[in-house]
Amino acid sequence: MSLVKNVFYSAAQLLPLAVLKQRRPDSLLLPYHHLVSDAPVPHIKHLYPWKGTKAFEKDLDYLLRRFTPVTLQDIIHALKTGQALPTGSFLLTFDDGLREVKDIIAPMLLRKGAPAAFFLNSAFLDNKSLFYKFKLSLIIESILTTHHSKATLDQLYAYLQTDEASLIPAIKKITYNTKRQADEIGRILGISFAQYLEKEKPFLMLDEVDTLVQQGFAIGGHSIDHPYYSQLILDEQLFQTRQSVDFLVQHFNLPYRAFAFPHTDAGVSKIFFNTLLEGPDPIDVIFGTGNQKKDFNPKILHRFNCERPTVSINAAVKGILLLNKIQQVTNKDQIRR
Repeated sequence: MSLVKNVFYSAAQLLPLAVLKQRRPDSLLLPYHHLVSDAPVPHIKHLYPWKGTKAFEKDLDYLLRRFTPVTLQDIIHALKTGQALPTGSFLLTFDDGLREVKDIIAPMLLRKGAPAAFFLNSAFLDNKSLFYKFKLSLIIESILTTHHSKATLDQLYAYLQTDEASLIPAIKKITYNTKRQADEIGRILGISFAQYLEKEKPFLMLDEVDTLVQQGFAIGGHSIDHPYYSQLILDEQLFQTRQSVDFLVQHFNLPYRAFAFPHTDAGVSKIFFNTLLEGPDPIDVIFGTGNQKKDFNPKILHRFNCERPTVSINAAVKGILLLNKIQQVTNKDQIRR
C-alpha cells in the first residue's frame, strides 16, 4: 500500500466513528471480500492478499458492535418501498463463490448471527471450469516452486516472446480476451487445470449453494466467467449479467434478482443499467465497486474492499467514511456515467 494511503488510514483512525457516521443518515456500509483462510491458496496466492480467520472474526465483531446487520432482501425491500433501513446498516458480501465460503465463512457468520450475500459465477459452480486468473496464479506458483527443464522454459519464453526477467510480468498481462494462453502455458509446464479442479474443488457445488440459501444467506449473479466489463461490448455485458442472474433465480427459485460486478463497473454505460433495471425481468439491485459513492439510480449501490490484511477493520471503515465525507464536501461523491 502506498505511503499516501498509509497516512490517510492512520489519520482516519484518529477520528470518532460517530462523527464519520453522520455523513449520510441513510448510508449503508457495504464491505466486500473474496476469501478468508489460514491455509495457503495457490490459485489466489499471486492475485491478492486476504485475511485469516482470527482477523476476519475480529472484523465481524467490530461491525456487529457498531453497525446494524441487514439482509440483501432488506435492502431490496427498502429500494422498492422507499422505507429507510436502520441507521448504520451494513451488509457483508463475498464474491466468486469460493469453497472457503462453506468451509469457513458461512459457519462463522451463522455462529455470530450475521447475514451475508454471496455473488457467484455460473460457469464456475460445480467446479466445471477454472477462472483464468486462478490459472495464472497456479502458473506463477509452478514457475517459482517447481524445477522446470531448460527446454521447457525456453519453449515458454518463445511462446510469450519474453525472457526470464520479464516472464512473470508477461504472464500477469494475460487478459480475459487472451485467456487461452493460460491453457497453452499450462500444457507447456505440465499443469493439469482439470486435475486441480477435481482434487481441490476451489468453487462451491450447487448443493452447497442450496444449503447456504436454506440457511438464510442471499445469492446473486457475478457474471458467467468473470470478465472485465469495460472490455466487452454492450450485448456481451448484458448477456453475461442476465445469464448469471437467470441461472440462479431459476435453479434456486429465488424471489429476488441481484447482481454484483466482477472486477469493476468502471466504463459501463447508463444504457446497460437502464436496460437491466427498467426493462423486462428487471434486476432488483446492482452492486458496483465505487467505494460507497452514489450513482444515478438508487438501485445501484457501491461496495468497498475490506479484505486487505494490512488494513485493520477500524482503519478500513473510518477510511471509507472519511473518504466519502471528503467526496461529499468536494461534490465528488457521485459516479459519472
